[in-house]
Amino acid sequence: MMSKSFFQKNVDRRSRAAMANFLKSHCRYDTMRSWNAMTSYAQNIKIHNLGLSFEQADIAYDMLETDYWNEIRQPIDTFISEHGHSYTIGTNGRSSGYLVLYESHLEVTGHYSYCPMCGQNNYKKVPPVFADMNAQTIAQEILKNPNAHHPNVYLQQSAVQALSMTDDEKWTLANRLSIELRNCSSQASCGVCGTTRVNFQVQPKRLVVRSNGIDQGECFDPEDWTMSRLRERVDLVCAFDATCDAIRDNYIALIGNCRVIESVEYQPIVVKQLAWV
Repeated sequence: MMSKSFFQKNVDRRSRAAMANFLKSHCRYDTMRSWNAMTSYAQNIKIHNLGLSFEQADIAYDMLETDYWNEIRQPIDTFISEHGHSYTIGTNGRSSGYLVLYESHLEVTGHYSYCPMCGQNNYKKVPPVFADMNAQTIAQEILKNPNAHHPNVYLQQSAVQALSMTDDEKWTLANRLSIELRNCSSQASCGVCGTTRVNFQVQPKRLVVRSNGIDQGECFDPEDWTMSRLRERVDLVCAFDATCDAIRDNYIALIGNCRVIESVEYQPIVVKQLAWV
């Protein structure tokens, strides 16, 4: 039978001592897969520590050779979103036997466009096509010489000199276009499959995880930790524990609804995969 509070504990948030004891006695684990001694709040999710029956444990051990994690990790995405991407949960330890609380933040990836066919991201924008031929001609020269850094350089090109515009008009247009075409590539096609790329409306971001420890060796003294700050930390760690419970619940449900089957792919490799029952 699944429990909604296998890891999560009730903490008296009226008591400083109760909150401090909860945080100081909480399970902890390394934040890096190395000799680094930094630790953070954690939960042991090794099979023998999940309260499984013998039958459930047998299935769980078989699942270790399958790609089951994506089937049960959704609660982590909810946790990340609810905490404004400032915290995340990752695995660590041999066979990923611990869930660990990490600090995190969102960071712009630097990509400006993508391929709608193969999904390849690109660090350059797709250049616009100008209806005005004067603008298009000058734009082509700018894209061919992106490192010129000065509009006068483009005015010296024969194609630009042939335009029926005054030098002042050319200079003004070149100055504006050099800014507009910043970060654009000379080609619009994907470098992998050749499909025309599409610019992102909003630059994508990625979650960056920090490997520093959280509250390692902390005594939670009143001088440094007000009651409100202490409650906030307890709320965070309890939310972490609740997420670990949700992942455990998903895992137990997966065990009850799936079986591991073997299939031969690319002889003589035997691949194990999950099959819903």
